[in-house]
Amino acid sequence: MRKKQSRTNSRKPFAVFSKRHRQGGESDWFLLEADMGGVKVSPRRKKARRGLIAKLLALACLCVSIPIAAKWGYHEVFFENEEFILKRLTIRTDGSLSETGLAEVANVSAGMNLMELDLDVIRERIEKLPHVEEASVFREMPDRLNIVVRERIPIAWLSCPPQGIRPGDMERGFLLDDKGYLFRCLDLSDALMELPVIEAFKMIEPVEGARLETEGMDSAIELIVESDRIFEGRSMAIHQVKLRNEWSIECVYRNGLEVTFGMFEIDRGLEDLVTILDKTGSLGSVLASVNVAMRKNIPVTFAEPIDGASISAVAEPVVEEESTPEDSREKQRENHLRSILKGG
Repeated sequence: MRKKQSRTNSRKPFAVFSKRHRQGGESDWFLLEADMGGVKVSPRRKKARRGLIAKLLALACLCVSIPIAAKWGYHEVFFENEEFILKRLTIRTDGSLSETGLAEVANVSAGMNLMELDLDVIRERIEKLPHVEEASVFREMPDRLNIVVRERIPIAWLSCPPQGIRPGDMERGFLLDDKGYLFRCLDLSDALMELPVIEAFKMIEPVEGARLETEGMDSAIELIVESDRIFEGRSMAIHQVKLRNEWSIECVYRNGLEVTFGMFEIDRGLEDLVTILDKTGSLGSVLASVNVAMRKNIPVTFAEPIDGASISAVAEPVVEEESTPEDSREKQRENHLRSILKGG
């Protein structure tokens, strides 16, 4: 067994390996001694560390104080400044809505702080009105608020006898725009009374401000819009559009002409109608009815001229009388027209 000798607990400043020789056959021992004291930091490094900490704290304070100061300044400049008090409210609309009523709906009045007004909320309030299609609200510094309203343009009255909806009635009647939205009549003028009527017998109960999403109603609106565009200036205003079934539409023009259109072929039917009117007009004939729902062999009937001022005129049936040479010429002309129109 080896024997340890000359072991000491004293510590030296630095860790060293020392080799001691033993006599008398004793083995060599290696001793590891280390200084267990803390590492000393120079004063210069301590000073640099304290400076870095101070800079970081200053930067953090600056980041917090700048937003607070900016918010306070913004509030003082815009919200507490009397120059930004609302003094002028300008409302422009292209319809029958009154400026006073729109101001009440917007809940805006003189004396309010212009910067505290939420423009999006004001716009949403106005656009909830059934008559309004679109509204825009914007500030004009330092004391003006502008509201511009675009109202819905009526193109037809809605009629539904089973539900008691009557055209020309301010209480029970509904107007329709070109997108199918419903709204009441606020001012019954002559121009509104001359609008065409869309008559339906089966439909859900209409709600003001809602859109009638039915294929028949969409086709009827398309017919009115496209017919007015195509026949502009030709005395072909529509008096009534009747939704009788699910595949055709009956249209009565103010000149007494009755035309049957296919529910889903309004454009093609109008093109055929233009061709037929051009051909018959060149021959001096007057049509009583046309069925353009047919693609070929389009049936037509002829009648005497009807007073265009009468919106409810109905063509009288042709009474067969004793044949005369003039009647023969009329029949020949009708046969000639039928040969022209054959094949659509």
